[in-house]
Amino acid sequence: MFDWQKRLSTLPDSAGVYIMKGKEGEVLYIGKAKHLRRRVRQYFQESGDPRPFVRQLPDLLESIEVMLTGTEKEALLLEATLIHEQQPRFNILLKEQQRYLYLRFDQEHRYPRLEVVRRNARKPRKNQKEKLFGPYLSGYAVRQSLSVIDRWFRLRTCLDREFNNRARPCLEYQIKRCDAPCVLDVSTEAYEEHVEAVTMFLEGKHLELEEELQARMWNVAEARKFEEAAQYRDQIAAIKKMREDSEQWKSQDQRDRDIFGCFREGLLVEIQLLIVRQGQLSGGRSFSFSEQEFDDHQVLENFLSAYYLREGIELPHIISLPMEIEGQGDLAELLTERAGRQVTINVPQRGRGKQLVEVATSNAEQSFLEKQKTEEASRDLLERLQKRLRLERFPQRIECIDNSHLQGRHAVSAVVVFEGGYPNRSAYRRYHIKDVTPGDDFGAMEEILTRRFKRSVQSGELPDLLVVDGGKGQLQIALQVLQDLGLEGIPTIGIAKKRSNDPDDTTFSDRIVLPDQKNAVVVNPKYRELLLLSRIRDQAHNTALEFHQKVRSRSKLHSVLDDIPHVGPSRKKALLKRFGSVGKIRHAKVAELAKVPGISQALAEDILAFLFENP
Repeated sequence: MFDWQKRLSTLPDSAGVYIMKGKEGEVLYIGKAKHLRRRVRQYFQESGDPRPFVRQLPDLLESIEVMLTGTEKEALLLEATLIHEQQPRFNILLKEQQRYLYLRFDQEHRYPRLEVVRRNARKPRKNQKEKLFGPYLSGYAVRQSLSVIDRWFRLRTCLDREFNNRARPCLEYQIKRCDAPCVLDVSTEAYEEHVEAVTMFLEGKHLELEEELQARMWNVAEARKFEEAAQYRDQIAAIKKMREDSEQWKSQDQRDRDIFGCFREGLLVEIQLLIVRQGQLSGGRSFSFSEQEFDDHQVLENFLSAYYLREGIELPHIISLPMEIEGQGDLAELLTERAGRQVTINVPQRGRGKQLVEVATSNAEQSFLEKQKTEEASRDLLERLQKRLRLERFPQRIECIDNSHLQGRHAVSAVVVFEGGYPNRSAYRRYHIKDVTPGDDFGAMEEILTRRFKRSVQSGELPDLLVVDGGKGQLQIALQVLQDLGLEGIPTIGIAKKRSNDPDDTTFSDRIVLPDQKNAVVVNPKYRELLLLSRIRDQAHNTALEFHQKVRSRSKLHSVLDDIPHVGPSRKKALLKRFGSVGKIRHAKVAELAKVPGISQALAEDILAFLFENP
């Protein structure tokens, strides 16, 4: 066991860097401090550093080495250098995203299409005949550009396989978004005009492109080709709109800026950098970090040190952050010395600067969500869930059931299905609760589970994990139904809102009830696998609520006319069209009702008799 008290007594109380090493000599953690002894002591105090990895240090730690510096600023620089060289286990390690999104033209094709590709910006391209545009900050930015191009620039969007085998023009031709070069005689010169226009658009030459399209518009207008001129007019309008939107990035002082946004979910952190040069957005990068027990301030602080204290990095005039970080002044001073001019680090509180930080934060969230959609990330999340709940099989298919009613009326239920961690909406099922006393939640759960799984006994379409919305009562009902149907092998859990008598207690809102465990498992936000269960339950709740509202709105449209024998939708519509309301129908005479199309003398008498008996 490492004798930290003995080592602490020998540490100096001055600025420097401390290096924690394990039993095999591996570097566990590197940190900086203004007062070394004071900072290291915090790791071994009960009320000190709250990070979970700190609790592991007594078992892992073998030695603590220190390197003294003259100032805290020097310690900051030394820390960044050592982290880069040693790659410690518990530090934030900078792993830059290497592959970026681009739009690509294959210039070897007679009629090239615009396609999305990923490329490593640092590696030379193998195909020198391709034309790339980008990199793009996110998939959203790519889709935004493509939506404008697909609508206004008449390029083909079909794959080569479809292009070579098509026999007649597709819908894109019918709605005038493509010239159909796949089947029609379109000259390469005419198609090349579209390619050149798209190239200018993607290269940001919007003013030049507007002038070019205006010249073409007037030429075809003089030739009385007004439909073609209208297409050029619409193209020009779309380009002007894009150009106006891009004005938001322009800065009055035209100074270079790096703008950061940060998004966290559990132990995963995404940092987005937007690069503004000479007042225009010129690019961006995203950085992903996993298993981060540091809080957001520490993550951002350590990231900035690792990013900006590298050799050859371009330094802007202003670095805008979403939050204050420790050592912000020291880092700004160090970067100012390196740049030979003033480098300012700020946290904008209002105005344009704050808006741009919010945009960077939104991009960080979007980038995070896109990366989490990969199959590898999904499988890892479900494997964690399997381990956390001690499931025997991989939870590929998860079903969740929730009921909804209003004081027992219009009771309905919904079953949502998640496969691979994502909703399979085509497998959702909605039920009207039929044979249960209004307000009997347990009875409703029993009815729906029975109806759901009776059918599955024959089809074999069973979930790997069943989730019921509720506590122990609902869970016991579910287990009993499955046992009665011979399906007790399906893992089943309950998920319920946390009960608290304290109205100010806004901590973890959900708890998971397991059949073989007395105490519920609290849904801690740092465990994404448990948050997945909360999201699935919320999806079931929202689906049931939407169905309930739909059923309730339909009931409001119910009329006493619907209950009259031999009065169907057509006759009901004719009656209301003639008289305007049920009240006026009640006071009408038989002869007046008989004049309505489809209403005979005998039926008119029956209608009035029914309305008299059912006031």
